[in-house]
Amino acid sequence: MSGFLDGAQGGPRQRLLQVLACSALGPGLDGVLLFDLEPEMVAPVTDAFAQVLRWRDGRPVRRAMLGSVTGDDELWLRPTLRQEGAGMNFSLAPGPLVDTDPAASTLVVVPDLVRLSLPGMRAAVQLLGADVAAVERSGFRARWRPRARWLAACREAEVGRLSPHLLDRFPIRLNAAGLEAERLLDALDEARGVQGADGAWVLSPETSVSPLGELPASWRAVLASPARPASRLTEEAADRAVGLFGADAGSRRALGLARLARALAVFGGVGTCGPEQVDEAARLIGVAARPVPPADGVPGDGGPVASGGGGEGHPPPEPPKPDPVPEDGEPAAQGTGTAVAVPAGPAEALDTFAADAGEGVGSPFPEDDARFLREFAPLRIPWQRRPEPSSARGPVIGVRPATALRDLAFVATVIEAAKHQNLPARRVLRVGGDGRLVVRPGDFRSYARLPVTERMLVLLLDHTCRGDWDWQPALAPYFQWAYTGRASVCVVEVGGRDAAHELKAEHFVARSVLDPRVGRALHRPAGRSSPLAHGLAVTDQLLRRAFQQRSNLVEAWLVVVTDGRGNVPLDTGVVGRLPGPVRRTGVEDALTAAGRIGAMGRMRLHCVVVDAARRPYADLTFQLADALGGVTVAGRTTRGVAGVR
Repeated sequence: MSGFLDGAQGGPRQRLLQVLACSALGPGLDGVLLFDLEPEMVAPVTDAFAQVLRWRDGRPVRRAMLGSVTGDDELWLRPTLRQEGAGMNFSLAPGPLVDTDPAASTLVVVPDLVRLSLPGMRAAVQLLGADVAAVERSGFRARWRPRARWLAACREAEVGRLSPHLLDRFPIRLNAAGLEAERLLDALDEARGVQGADGAWVLSPETSVSPLGELPASWRAVLASPARPASRLTEEAADRAVGLFGADAGSRRALGLARLARALAVFGGVGTCGPEQVDEAARLIGVAARPVPPADGVPGDGGPVASGGGGEGHPPPEPPKPDPVPEDGEPAAQGTGTAVAVPAGPAEALDTFAADAGEGVGSPFPEDDARFLREFAPLRIPWQRRPEPSSARGPVIGVRPATALRDLAFVATVIEAAKHQNLPARRVLRVGGDGRLVVRPGDFRSYARLPVTERMLVLLLDHTCRGDWDWQPALAPYFQWAYTGRASVCVVEVGGRDAAHELKAEHFVARSVLDPRVGRALHRPAGRSSPLAHGLAVTDQLLRRAFQQRSNLVEAWLVVVTDGRGNVPLDTGVVGRLPGPVRRTGVEDALTAAGRIGAMGRMRLHCVVVDAARRPYADLTFQLADALGGVTVAGRTTRGVAGVR
């Protein structure tokens, strides 16, 4: 390998510059995902990537910034107006992701991949790693081979919110938490060239300095070479790349690592990419190394032994040669371009930064250990039962042909009408009239909005009835319904030890079951009192408000987990003071509040009482279910139903 990698791989800036150069050179390495990159570092890293692309092609780099409000029309099309004689001519040009311009390179930047819009995520899945792409939209057609490079950033703690299909499209992953803002900005000032008319700094293509540091002349020569050198991947290198990942990791990771190793071999002037280059690539991105067994098949340090050949007709491989020791007795420095000898024993991280140690810190694949926080089918818009008028209340994600004169997109309507102004029928109207824009009914466009939640799950949890009972299996079917239906969740809690007021119920509303507050509510310790009546009264108010204010709400489930033994009257829960002995008042108030919920009707509300099976007074849960107009489901019981430990 070249001297650029010798001993210099430990610096975060040099690592990042190396992976950017490999992405610019290697086919199939068109996506770079950086974890824990500081927001102020996005612009300098983008400048560095653009400079590397200039070294590769000698062409200007066109940048496309994608965010949370990026729609389909902004990705694939770009309307243009130009003066032609006495009038204006309207035309559609390729959008930022349609990479058909041979005179410029494209760099797509996503500052926060978690908050990228749904059209942007779909575009990334469609283009990254694709051999060919096509678009047909609004009469515009294009077909091209994607050559754009993608640079995305994401917080490692939020990687569980992303679809695995989207993450797999990024072959290069790197933890960028070690980048220092001040040093990087100083380097950027040194690398900047002149300031353009728009105020943006333009990096000079002739400079050998990037915002991340200096790139060796040999690497620049490889990037700028018209005849791109190639490096053949050996079978041993392919086996090594596959062996670094488990069987369940899929083939994209091994394929991306092999391509990265081949790019490093090209930069190092090596015509054959072997296992040494694969190990070098693994060091670069921080992949944990698996032990290589010694030739005699005896594990070292008690570690496991992998199959290393041998047997009849297959002699065992030669043992690795030890690192040379200089005359002064000091061990040789690691990180040279020679073959990497990995001793047998437990798996260990290669000497880069901290690799995955069980919590995903520093690993290029933190999603393996991340909490599952993504929605059901995150790359798909949920099916909507009522298209109008409730759909006009969600966030805008694009435009579509209008079917009614409501929620019109006026700018999109004008653009659509301007496309057809040169048609003979409209030209006659313009010439014969005052020259104003002619708008036909087919030109009207309305906003396409993300559907709002149509389902709701309401949980009333009585913590005093749980004890040592694991109630999650009993609640699992309702959580599954809420997850697949993308339902909102409202949790009402009574009897919690950590409640702000032990005589009152508490509640919160979550967007989905993935909210961390839902998980914490299921493990709340029990307190001394059970204001069940106040909890049912709060539930009644929440349900009525939801059905009255959200006309799109088509279905709701109320799941009450309790033993029915409420010992706090409703007046006490409202006032917050206990006047004296309550006797049966708390139970009667709870049945009365449940009766008000049952009077709402059964068209859109389903009520279920999960029986905690507490003795005595085991019939209270059945009375509560009758008042709600619902059913009783066995929770903790000895008759083979969920909830038994």
